[in-house]
Amino acid sequence: MRHDLLSRLKQETAACHSRLEHTLDLMRDGLQRDEYIALLERFYGYVAPWEDAVGACLPASLHAFFDERRKTSLLAADLVALSGDPAAAESIMIANARSLPPIDDLGSAFGSLYVMEGSTLGGRFIAPHVAEQLGLAPGVGNAYFDGYGARTGSMWNAFRETAVSVVPETGYDAAVSAAIGTFDSLQAWLCVDAPDARAISGAAA
Repeated sequence: MRHDLLSRLKQETAACHSRLEHTLDLMRDGLQRDEYIALLERFYGYVAPWEDAVGACLPASLHAFFDERRKTSLLAADLVALSGDPAAAESIMIANARSLPPIDDLGSAFGSLYVMEGSTLGGRFIAPHVAEQLGLAPGVGNAYFDGYGARTGSMWNAFRETAVSVVPETGYDAAVSAAIGTFDSLQAWLCVDAPDARAISGAAA
């Protein structure tokens, strides 16, 4: 059945999801402004090339669907708001192709999208927590995590429905592989000082 795609994605990525969430620990108290800015810079360095890779795999009929989900501009806006520098994103180190999971067909694109779109659900809790910790005005400096705001639930449901309708059963394995690869590559890219991240990076070398 087609809905088995989402069940497989949830079940087979659970361990990677838990590991990344635990390592980032964005809901902790004591978050520092410099630490948060550095994390946003790492996110920008991953998300910008990732969006290009996914966009290149999608047919024209899905371009509007994906364009509505691009978030590089939100990260850039957050960095400008926090640093006061209009060119804050221009010198950020960008991930190269080897730092991203292989994304070369519809299945892998939607598997990777599952990870990034799913993160908006947690963002509903992270955004207000970050604002409270750092004394931010609503939507100023935490726009990336706030994502779709009040539309988060409907955007997630729309993603689920689209994934089920467009990914053929022959693409399920690729979707699961790309989702796991996305979690692992995010872990390696975002958590460069964490032991788990170094282990993953070493294994991939």
